[in-house]
Amino acid sequence: MPLGAESFDIKRWLREEALALGFHYIGFTNCEPFQDEATRRRAWLDDGGRELFPYLDHADSLEPARWLEGAKTALVGFFPYARPNAIPGSALGSLKLSRYLWGPDYHGVMKGRLKLLLARAQERLPDLRGRVCVDTAPILERQLAVRAGLGWQGKHTLLIAGKGGSWGFLGVLLLDIEVALDQPFQGNRCGRCTACVDACPTGALSPFHLEPKLCLTTYNLETEREPPAVVLDAMRQTQWVAGCDRCQEVCPWNRAPVWGDAELWGGASPLHTLAASELPRGTAQWQKLTRGKALRRVRHRHWIATLRRVLDRCDAVSHISLD
Repeated sequence: MPLGAESFDIKRWLREEALALGFHYIGFTNCEPFQDEATRRRAWLDDGGRELFPYLDHADSLEPARWLEGAKTALVGFFPYARPNAIPGSALGSLKLSRYLWGPDYHGVMKGRLKLLLARAQERLPDLRGRVCVDTAPILERQLAVRAGLGWQGKHTLLIAGKGGSWGFLGVLLLDIEVALDQPFQGNRCGRCTACVDACPTGALSPFHLEPKLCLTTYNLETEREPPAVVLDAMRQTQWVAGCDRCQEVCPWNRAPVWGDAELWGGASPLHTLAASELPRGTAQWQKLTRGKALRRVRHRHWIATLRRVLDRCDAVSHISLD
C-alpha cells in the first residue's frame, strides 16, 4: 500500500507482521525516561550489580530515546522459548542448563526477525528510522514491556505475561514515528504467592528484588569469579551448571504457559542428555557444541571450572585441561 494511503494502519500492520514472525505478544509504548526506576536501579547496582555487571552501569539506561535519535515509540515483543518436554536434568545423570539455552542463540533469532520487520516497514514508510534492541543497548526491556501492557514484573523480577507465563525473551524495536499507545499494565497479580522466593536455592530472591551476588546464574554464566560458599553449595546440590530456572519452574503462571516454536527450542544436545561423566571434553568439542548457541559466550575454561565446582566430590572431570 503506498505511503499516505488513509487506510494504512501502521500500528495494526506492525503488530500483525510481528506476530507472524513468531512473537506471541506485542505492545506499543512511549520512549519517555523511567525516572521512577532510578532509585531502585541505583540500589541494585550498589548491591553488587555494578561490580558483577559493569556493562549495565550506564547513565542512559533509564532513557530509551537516547538509543535512537528522534525515537517516539517502542514496539515490545514477547518471544516464547520453553518447551514442555525440555526439562533440565531429566536425562539420567545429566546436569542442568537453563531452558533458554536449548536452542539457537536468541540474540540472532530475535535480531534477525526484528530487523526484517523494520526493513518491511521501511518499504512502506521510506523515511522511517528504527533501531533493534535485543540486549544490545542497556534499556529496561521489562519496564518497557509493563508500560506496553504485556504483563507485570513478578516477584522473581521477570516479566509475567499473564496466562502466557514468563518463559519468553523480550525484544524492542525503537521507532521515530508516533502510533496509538497501549495501556500500561496496572499493578501485579502475584498476590500473596512467594513460591519463587521460597524456592530460590541461595536466598538471592526477595519479593521483586534479586541480589546479584547470590544468584547462581551470576557465577555459572556471567562471571568467572569464585562464588561465595552459599552459591557453591547450592550449585553442588542443585547441579545447575548454566543458568537456573528454579524460580520460573515453581511459578503458578507457568503451569500452562505459551510454548515456544518446536522447530527452534527444546532440541537436545550432548550437553543436555549425557551423564556428567560422559560429557565431551576439550576446547574443540566445546566450540563445536556451542556454535550458534547462546552458551557460546561462556568460555570453555569457565565451563570446566563450573563442572569442577559442581562435581568436586568425584573425579569425573578432574583430568580435564583448562587450556
